[in-house]
Amino acid sequence: MKEQVLTAQLGECFPEHSFHNHHISVLHKGRFANAIVYRYKDDHFDFVIKDFQHSPWIVRKTVARLFINQEYKALERLSGMNGVSNEFHRLSDISIAYSFIEGTPLRTLNKQNKKLPKLFFSQLEHRVSEMHRRGLVHLDLRNLGNILVGEDGQPYFIDFQSAITYSRFPIGLQRIMRGADLSGVYKAWSALCEHPMAEYKKAFFIHYNQLRKRWIFRGYPIHRAYLWLSGLASQLPGADLFRNMMEKL
Repeated sequence: MKEQVLTAQLGECFPEHSFHNHHISVLHKGRFANAIVYRYKDDHFDFVIKDFQHSPWIVRKTVARLFINQEYKALERLSGMNGVSNEFHRLSDISIAYSFIEGTPLRTLNKQNKKLPKLFFSQLEHRVSEMHRRGLVHLDLRNLGNILVGEDGQPYFIDFQSAITYSRFPIGLQRIMRGADLSGVYKAWSALCEHPMAEYKKAFFIHYNQLRKRWIFRGYPIHRAYLWLSGLASQLPGADLFRNMMEKL
């Protein structure tokens, strides 16, 4: 039933094409407030689909919508940037589809004790900087499953559910948020690069790790809590005004 809904939604995006359930497979089985991640692949399309149909009503009406909106707005802001899915569609308030990136997560390579050339990490650092110049922080790059080595050997980012624009935050917090992304780059560099980092990068990585130990609300959890509270607040009187404010963030 869920697959039928998704193929129907894809059909609304591409009315000239016929979508069929047997082309859908499950990549990750989400529970409760986590999306189920599907892949739709046929001779013409190859999409990742995140969907919250399975979640309880309160989740579907609150944070699921915020998570989908968050990811869609992040991909929209990064449109045209190398290393990011180049096609994306909001299928509904609680589902999104974007082009599948063929590649291997750094987490997998790390478990296999594989190494990558220095050029890969220089490109990764450059792409993180480009993301920041566009006003966005990912906030979950320390999870090495969110960085892929593409078939072309270049770095790619996935899972922008925790990404957020940072310009509205105080300058000091902006630095910490950007630092979270850079520390993810240097964590990967330290674990997987054939050559060691420059000393100033090592110093930054060590300093940021010390900061994380003292910071009781670490990036991703506090962001999810923020979205949970935002979702619940959106169901209260005055929700239309609240949603208008959120759209400006």
